[in-house]
Amino acid sequence: MKMLLRNVISVLGSSLVGVGVGLCVVTGLGADALGVLWEGLAKHLPITVGQASLLVTCTCLLIVALIDKKELGLATILNPIATSIFTDLMIKQVTIQGEVVLKLLIVILGISFIGIGSGIAAATNAGKEGYIALSFALANRLSIDLAKIRMILDLICFVTGMFLGGKFMVGPIIGVVLIGPLLKVTTQYCGKKIQPLLG
Repeated sequence: MKMLLRNVISVLGSSLVGVGVGLCVVTGLGADALGVLWEGLAKHLPITVGQASLLVTCTCLLIVALIDKKELGLATILNPIATSIFTDLMIKQVTIQGEVVLKLLIVILGISFIGIGSGIAAATNAGKEGYIALSFALANRLSIDLAKIRMILDLICFVTGMFLGGKFMVGPIIGVVLIGPLLKVTTQYCGKKIQPLLG
């Protein structure tokens, strides 16, 4: 029962990530740095953006499996599904029109949802989605602050994506700054709240 609850909470966190990504996409200002990398890869390899996403996820999971398997679990499979469902739902149902300032505020909200949702999902220890699992595995292995590791990874993805021809958008830049710290703070806070309940 406790494991089921862990997975439910983790999926809810990943659903919030999907809401955040969807909000960012509908503003036209972009979401996180991974999206820029996917787009860049798709321009240079005979694959779609969706297939580039899968390629990056599989690469992350392979690295995590080699350095820290404990970061993986059932939620590693469930969470990306929840994220994609809610991303698509937001894109289909939400239309944002208005001034650039409004869109910018919505992007900041969306990016915040990505960081917070990722932190909620990670705090359950039910298994982490590939890129998040890689962030935690590297932070543990290298003894470097989680927020810094995530910011470095996001920056690498953004710069690489831009080098490969991905679009320059403001959303990924905000993501580089905000997601790592929000992921760390939310994971720590929710970990203290969730772990006593789940044992």
